[in-house]
Amino acid sequence: MSSGLPREPLTHESMWRHMRQLVDRAFVALEKDWAVDECLDIVVDLLGADRGMILLRQPDGGGSRPVARGPGSGPDGGMRVVNARGHKRALAPEEREEMSRTIVRRALERDECVLWDPAAAQTTSASFAMLRIVAALAAPLRGGRPQPSGVLYVDFRDPHLAVDQRRIEFFMTAAALFGALLEQHDRARTDRELLREVRGLFVESRRTPTLEQLLAPPSMVAIRQEVAAALSSEGPVLILGESGTGKTLLGHALAEASGRRPVVRATLSGAGASGDDVSTITSELFGHERGSWSGATAKRVGLVEYADGGTLILDEILNLSPHAQQILLDFCEFGMYRPLGYEGAEPKRARVRIIAATNGDVRAAIQERRLRQDLYYRLAGVTIDLPPLRARRQDVPALAEATLRRIDPSRPWTLSSSLRDLLVSPSIGWSGNVRQLVHAIERARERALLRDSEATELLPEHLAPRDIDGAAIASTPEAAPLSLSARWQKVHADRATLEELEKDVLRQALDEAGGVVAYAARALGIARTTLASRLEALGIRAAKGPP
Repeated sequence: MSSGLPREPLTHESMWRHMRQLVDRAFVALEKDWAVDECLDIVVDLLGADRGMILLRQPDGGGSRPVARGPGSGPDGGMRVVNARGHKRALAPEEREEMSRTIVRRALERDECVLWDPAAAQTTSASFAMLRIVAALAAPLRGGRPQPSGVLYVDFRDPHLAVDQRRIEFFMTAAALFGALLEQHDRARTDRELLREVRGLFVESRRTPTLEQLLAPPSMVAIRQEVAAALSSEGPVLILGESGTGKTLLGHALAEASGRRPVVRATLSGAGASGDDVSTITSELFGHERGSWSGATAKRVGLVEYADGGTLILDEILNLSPHAQQILLDFCEFGMYRPLGYEGAEPKRARVRIIAATNGDVRAAIQERRLRQDLYYRLAGVTIDLPPLRARRQDVPALAEATLRRIDPSRPWTLSSSLRDLLVSPSIGWSGNVRQLVHAIERARERALLRDSEATELLPEHLAPRDIDGAAIASTPEAAPLSLSARWQKVHADRATLEELEKDVLRQALDEAGGVVAYAARALGIARTTLASRLEALGIRAAKGPP
């Protein structure tokens, strides 16, 4: 088998060009698991190898079959393949086993780069003969650790290729880079897991309305009975309603009122939504073991484990693939789960109350077989259907005032009578429901303060048509035409408002992307360079994202 790559001797120019590519991709690898595969592709391509693999020690012994043991590794020091590449492709599971375990073991024993050339060796390796390997290289991965954490391995199956000294030097340099890279990758993963744990365990500490506040409006009388039923039991709860009706807020308030803490939220938008992405949903909810899939260089604790003893809120369950629904159903039925790659004799257990939410039509989803009926009945212990805001217009002024008290408790805000009439008018469809109302009131308050720093009353003119579905906004009767100077000041005030709005959107995008510029740019639908330019212009600092 041949990789089809150039076989001529390497030049210094080609070596350093590839090394620069390797270093460039290494920076990305701290944020992207797949970037490790790209780094491995560069090594395989330059060397003209047929296979390249990264093997890491498994200190907990969990996962797949060990492939080698080194001195001092002890009974739990097995090695597992975590990245395996052919010619710009992932190796199949059976191909990941096609290596020389002898040279991997020897690299660990000697703690140095080893070249295995059967033609020059005094003994013959059975695996070399069976797999038609003509040469192989293996080097320990250290990254500053006292003991090697793993091995970088490549092999060659083209009898016409000579593994010359330049290839060996490049391979050794790449191994040193991989060692440092994977050590930093582990540290970054650990930091992200700690941050993720803190965010998950303390998500309930955000300043959100209480259950009493949410149920106070007259229109909520109809669902109070269902909420009371949910509070009196520990069974699952299913909250239905259009986007923006406050399903997640109600879920958090229910969890707080029932005392089931910690409260952990899992956003399933996109998880398993395209294809049968079992790895994604399993890893997010149930975690994964180190080396359970290509690029899984660190163990991950799932949200279910974080939520043990408390409440797990599942947003948008209709986004789950059929296979992911089966995994969730098994957990709902038995309270047991297995992280991806977990091979313990007994599954893990967690006692979690599930509050699921969706803005979709669950009946239609069941008929169309997008939602398992048995999973639906497992989740719908108590079903709460939140009405859209257009069906409870009489509550809008009170909700607006409550929003003002929450975001600015130090100022005695009121709504003018003309604004109250506008908010309940049928001309506003409130397509975004309560979320739209909250954003509209927040923007209106900002405009009011920009025009008058001492303002305490919101007027219709403080609302923008775009904030309320383009509804026409009548000026107050006493409003007089603005002078040219006043209009110029208004333009600047509006520009400042727009800039503040832009800052809010960018900060939210960065927060949801964990501070990574590239992820935030993707969510916003703009180029990373465009976002980076706006962040610099607005004075917003962010973590450096991948190129």
